[in-house]
Amino acid sequence: MTRVKLPELSPSAAPEFVDAASCKAWLEHVPLANVGVAQQQLLGQLVELNRFPISAANRLAVMESLREAVNFVQIEQARRFTNRALPLAEAEAAVFRDTDALWAQMRLSYLRCLDSAASGDAALRAQAALICQRLLACAGLRMFHHYRAYCEIPAEDWRALHGSYAKAEELEVSEEPVKDFLNRDVHDSSPRIAYARAVLMHMSNPNELTQRQLTFIAFLLERWGAKLEVLRDPIDEGDGLPLVADLAGERCPERVAGAPPQARAGIRYLDARKLAKSLKNRINLLRKGESPAQLSLGEDCVQPSCEQLLVFLFRQWCQPKAARLERRPAADAAKVSSDLQAIHYALSGKRFRDPGERRELTPKEREEMETLGRVSKREEAESKDAPGFVLEEWQLEDESAQGLRMVRRGASPGGRLSHGQLVAVRPGEAKNFMLGQVRWLMGAENGDVSAGVRLLPGLPQAIAVRATGLNAPNERYLPALSLSKVPALNAPASLVLPPGWYKPKRVIELMTDPPTRVALTEVLDRGTDFERLGYEAAA
Repeated sequence: MTRVKLPELSPSAAPEFVDAASCKAWLEHVPLANVGVAQQQLLGQLVELNRFPISAANRLAVMESLREAVNFVQIEQARRFTNRALPLAEAEAAVFRDTDALWAQMRLSYLRCLDSAASGDAALRAQAALICQRLLACAGLRMFHHYRAYCEIPAEDWRALHGSYAKAEELEVSEEPVKDFLNRDVHDSSPRIAYARAVLMHMSNPNELTQRQLTFIAFLLERWGAKLEVLRDPIDEGDGLPLVADLAGERCPERVAGAPPQARAGIRYLDARKLAKSLKNRINLLRKGESPAQLSLGEDCVQPSCEQLLVFLFRQWCQPKAARLERRPAADAAKVSSDLQAIHYALSGKRFRDPGERRELTPKEREEMETLGRVSKREEAESKDAPGFVLEEWQLEDESAQGLRMVRRGASPGGRLSHGQLVAVRPGEAKNFMLGQVRWLMGAENGDVSAGVRLLPGLPQAIAVRATGLNAPNERYLPALSLSKVPALNAPASLVLPPGWYKPKRVIELMTDPPTRVALTEVLDRGTDFERLGYEAAA
């Protein structure tokens, strides 16, 4: 049913435990305070256990004994690859691979139990709902750790999720209640709820969410996973397209006009009407002044970010995708620079120097000074020492007036990118760069890094700025960027400065001839390494 080849059973396998009692005794000696060592020990023992022939009942009892320890170790180890720039550093990637491998071994053990339940083992057949729920919960947790690392979900994981739910339906246990004490608060579950939670988490577009948002959505889905129903027949949700799952497929359910006839037997329709009603009610009550805590949204959830996230989730879960601005397929290569100083260099074509900075002359320059009394402009330009900034090679996949989707192949060298980071992109043969902010990131198994970039309005230009005031009499100029006014988008001229520069009405100086003083007026955009600020002439 799963198309997964289970490991060959062998008497030569040597696990430290073969039943619940010996497993619990072994766990007492696992150093859970040292999660790296503990993860390796758990992984090694599960590999051995999955090759060792024991009764299905004993195997299930062992797995239930291991779940809590495995879950603890996995959560702790995830801190080492969570909220990191992409691509992951090798040490981070190694921990991610081990974490993924441990979930995979857990799943293999439960699959052996499910095979026994499906093939006539009476004792295991009574546990079929629990086994299916555990399989689906394990699949969902494995996916969730991919989201933590902003890594692509392999097609095999979707096949495993859909296949496990299909088996629960076949065994007629998809709605049977199961207790899951790994849940933080709500312990009532079922195979269908575990399936719904995994689907809804993916549909929340996790590659553009912060880690705090991911944790909050997981908290919500403990309560709201039950609100997504799985039906065999189409439903009328009004004007929206049905949310369709293909249990024989390898993709997340999506809203489509119809199902392929050849997959009709595996087609299911996901009913999100109860979920939509719950979201609408809470959004309306938040707008009327109710606090998130009063609406069971948790003590850590605050306004207005809570309402904004619920509106976002309503659009992702309960509505067809909004019509996007016209996007054009793009097959152009693109040059990309990140980091404000590197972008300044890419735009200006020369290394930034403060006017007061002194530089040693080269031997050729000294010779020119002695013979001509000056350094030629050409020689001066050629002698600029390049600071080592490199334009990266990316491939544009599609583009619109306000955004780009692009990918850097694993074989192409490049730096690490973070959500919210500033980038400059020059597509194809274009002469000018565009400034943008990384909106989402995703790493693939082959090393490719995909990014969605929201373009900032205006034509960028390399400039220099410095602080003014009594506390900054000798401040040096620093590299910065400006963006021109775009009347069609109602976008004012703006400055792109390092984080922390903005203070209301702060006066700064632009390096022009003569210098220009401007007052900062508002924050238009804020990223991890920049602020885009409105300004006006200083009084």
